[in-house]
Amino acid sequence: MAIALCDPEIGLWYRDIQNRLFEVIALEDEDTIEVQYYDGDITEYDRESWDLLCVNVVSDPGVGNYLEEELLDENDISVTEDLSLVSWDNVIGEMDSEFS
Repeated sequence: MAIALCDPEIGLWYRDIQNRLFEVIALEDEDTIEVQYYDGDITEYDRESWDLLCVNVVSDPGVGNYLEEELLDENDISVTEDLSLVSWDNVIGEMDSEFS
């Protein structure tokens, strides 16, 4: 079975055969590659293990999500600006006067 080798580069994102996303965060020497998975876990691979990972280079997963998060934040702000505080005591008092 032939495995496509891909040299690790700091800052690039990869997807492994198990569909996990990770970024190479350090190359400590010629034989040690430190990676951080999308969920935050950090691990190291030796060069031989890296060559067996079957990884593909992918685009930075944070780039596409940044705009969406920014839009959600803006929408949250505009919604909260339109809301006013309501005292439940006033609402109950108004209801009592309507039914009296």
